[in-house]
Amino acid sequence: MIMRLSSLFRPLIPVLITALLAACGGAETQSLPPPRSVATGVVNYTGPAPSTADVQRFKLNLWDRLSAANRCGACHGQDGPATPAFVRNDDINQAYAAVNPLVDLASPDKSRLVAKVSGGHNCWLEAASACGQLMTAYIEAWSQASGSVGGRRIQLLPPPVKDPGSSRSFPADPAGFAATVHPLLVVHCSRCHSDASPTPQAPFFAVADPASAYAAVQAKIDLDRPADSRLVLRLRNEFHNCWSTDCQADAAAMEASITAFAGGVPPTRVDPALVVSKALRMGDGTIASGGNRFDDDVIALYELSL
Repeated sequence: MIMRLSSLFRPLIPVLITALLAACGGAETQSLPPPRSVATGVVNYTGPAPSTADVQRFKLNLWDRLSAANRCGACHGQDGPATPAFVRNDDINQAYAAVNPLVDLASPDKSRLVAKVSGGHNCWLEAASACGQLMTAYIEAWSQASGSVGGRRIQLLPPPVKDPGSSRSFPADPAGFAATVHPLLVVHCSRCHSDASPTPQAPFFAVADPASAYAAVQAKIDLDRPADSRLVLRLRNEFHNCWSTDCQADAAAMEASITAFAGGVPPTRVDPALVVSKALRMGDGTIASGGNRFDDDVIALYELSL
């Protein structure tokens, strides 16, 4: 009896299917907007596919971590106020082309991106050093995925050993700075390096108050070697926001102002009655970078750093 009923209704099956499809034919499709990240509000990438495997590695290890609006995406996108647009979200291949001059896959800690955030440039954490370490880790992950380096490296460099001599220390009174370097900073750098700027960039060494600017700028000035001051090198070597068409002339003007400031600071000499040994500067004690191990398949990695 069951076989007879199934054979009886079998001719009706195509008719029923046709009726169901006809009933659904009038439904309209609705295009949904691109998905958004709940944490950052940034539209997920929907542009052209990566053109090479290395572009894909860049996207996974660096772009995905920096493109959020609360990191680099607010300024360095295709419509942002800053260049280069290395986290643009309309074309990952153009972002890859823009980021390559900013990274050193052979020595990730030497990358320009690391230097920028380590110096306080739009760091998203409380400590600029933490941002530098995190950026180094991102670039190291990209480097290891691309095979640019074999695991995590240790690079040991012998520190330069020198005889101790006289050196200059920053005086407590900012009067010398206020009369030499500060006016140049206020005129040419306050557009960014001031807390009163529409687009403030730390450190705020170009604020109107000389004492506040003095406290912020000391890490950027070398009283013993004015030419090696960060304020000078940024203009001379990196052409950073030169105020004229001649960056070398601007760097020379900055160096001259620092030299004038340093000339008013008497050097501190070592007491000749003391028995002294060879000397190192504070920065000379940092001799290692990275690590020397393969950690492609590690589950957890703990690092302690000062």
